[in-house]
Amino acid sequence: YDTAGVLEKDRLSTLLPAIVAKSRGKPIEFHANNLLNMSAKAYCDAIGYGVTILHTASRPMANGPSVPSTEVMVKNIELMGFEHSLDKSLFQPVADHFRAVGDSAGFLVDQHAEYDALSIRHQVPGGMMGTFRAQLAQHGMLDRLPDVLEETARVRRELGYPGMATPFSQLVGIQAVLNIVTGRRYSVIPDEVIQYAAKFYGEPVAPIDANIMDQIMAAPRAKDVLTRPPEQPTIEELRRRYGAKDDDDLILRALVPEADLALMRAEGSIRLDFPVISSPELKEVQRLMRVATAPLVQVSSAQLSLRLER
Repeated sequence: YDTAGVLEKDRLSTLLPAIVAKSRGKPIEFHANNLLNMSAKAYCDAIGYGVTILHTASRPMANGPSVPSTEVMVKNIELMGFEHSLDKSLFQPVADHFRAVGDSAGFLVDQHAEYDALSIRHQVPGGMMGTFRAQLAQHGMLDRLPDVLEETARVRRELGYPGMATPFSQLVGIQAVLNIVTGRRYSVIPDEVIQYAAKFYGEPVAPIDANIMDQIMAAPRAKDVLTRPPEQPTIEELRRRYGAKDDDDLILRALVPEADLALMRAEGSIRLDFPVISSPELKEVQRLMRVATAPLVQVSSAQLSLRLER
């Protein structure tokens, strides 16, 4: 899983053969967020190293923080002389459907990506970009996203270049957001960052900046956090504690607080009904509902009177 879409052929040439050799014949899947417009090329290289399953998406939902498009990868593997079992006649109707749904629901569609050298430094995963936007929007600071990305690169360097995948990407990203939102770097330090600095998660890849380490260890919460090292329960102990019905449930209950699990379950199933807007008038109504900040919007013309209330 290339969360930041940064893998190139030089790294793939050592990484993938090692994974394939250890897989004992099991198929290897490759998932890469196409944030830098490099992942389709990485997919092509990966095929040569024994990867047989590529994660793709219909073109309206592809690229950017998503994966490369099915359309371009099918064309690529055909040009490379490989076979597939996909029915290409279905690509366009599927794309038309999801483009209409995306437009109707207000999702981003047909995204494009450009190579951005800063992304190599911060390596923010595709899924975290939406989290950043939501957090900054809550504080009315969405325009500060470029500053947050630059700060993320800086924090990542200061914390010893942790790999930007869960949980380390969240540790780095949250600290960067706090630094920007508060206006004072490391004035607020989450417990998890203190635990990381104290090597609760293992040895950092590179040394943590000495000045930053001093700030972390001087944080008000540091003393309390350091006196509570994490548990190291066995699988058998966790099963006795939670009585989980299967391993998926066991992992959830072991890692996620019960209150958060209750909220998740209360939300119910994900939404599946996305009606498609069928006229320009309905599309304009939806646009007004999405962008209006006032509690009431009223539009009148000779043919139409429309009143929207929150």
